[in-house]
Amino acid sequence: MSLILNGTDGLSDVDGTAGTPAIRGTDANTGIFFPAADTIAFSEGGTEAMRIDSSGNVGIGNTSPVDRLQIEKASANCLLSVSRTTGGAGGRLVMQHTDSVGALQTTASVPLTFGTNDTERMRIDSAGRVLIGTTSTTNFDEGIRTNSTGSGNSMQVIISNTGGGLPFLINRSDDGNIIDFRRAGTNVGAISVTTTNTAYNTSSDYRLKENIAPMTGALAKITQLKPVTYTWKSTGKTSQGFIAHELQAVVPDCVTGEKDAVDEEGNPVHQGIDTSFLVATLTAAIQELKAELDSIKAELATLKAQP
Repeated sequence: MSLILNGTDGLSDVDGTAGTPAIRGTDANTGIFFPAADTIAFSEGGTEAMRIDSSGNVGIGNTSPVDRLQIEKASANCLLSVSRTTGGAGGRLVMQHTDSVGALQTTASVPLTFGTNDTERMRIDSAGRVLIGTTSTTNFDEGIRTNSTGSGNSMQVIISNTGGGLPFLINRSDDGNIIDFRRAGTNVGAISVTTTNTAYNTSSDYRLKENIAPMTGALAKITQLKPVTYTWKSTGKTSQGFIAHELQAVVPDCVTGEKDAVDEEGNPVHQGIDTSFLVATLTAAIQELKAELDSIKAELATLKAQP
């Protein structure tokens, strides 16, 4: 193929056009031309295909690029396609846009991955599953999975709405569990819903238990409890309840955490209370009181029956 410089002396000051580029091969309407000062353009078949303007912006299918790289194509949805056909499994990254839909996608059965510091942090796999901090799809059919490889409390899921709207919504269309809680893959509780009710459930099936025996000494435990009133430091609001470590000394199942615990940086790790675990103790205490009352009633009846 010969190279033709558009001029009689071979080196010309003719800038050329898309139809007749200044620098071309044997194809007269395909080559390089100079449509404006400090601007280089490339034509194919007599039509401009790409240009680099005086600001260094590159326009493909656009003659007035406002970004460092601006790609437009009116005749099809696909704007950018990057393909790999050698050196392993084929893959393709496509950026496309229609009047109503914008997309970044792969067209082969490979995930779309995102990373920082040369390390993958998140992926959308070929089934549409979103994986954050993990690539495992074991027991995971659809939705979003997050995972942390750190220790302690390093894993966090934060959902926030600073505009005052609803920050988090979970919905299902029929009755049943709306959240399952698992520990090492074993279900330990759930939140379930019906048309009119929400239930917070912890594992309690008899098949999970052994050495079952009636509770005794419940009334003595109740007398050790120290219900108090108090004011919250953060809001000044008054409330009532228990002090966690005091309740822990009487009914340990009601309390999580340890008194005066701190993290590695010396920040407080506060204790928490679940007073639902008091129900069994309170029930047993009422039963003990009833037994005592029934005994007293029987004695009084006997005394009244005596002449």
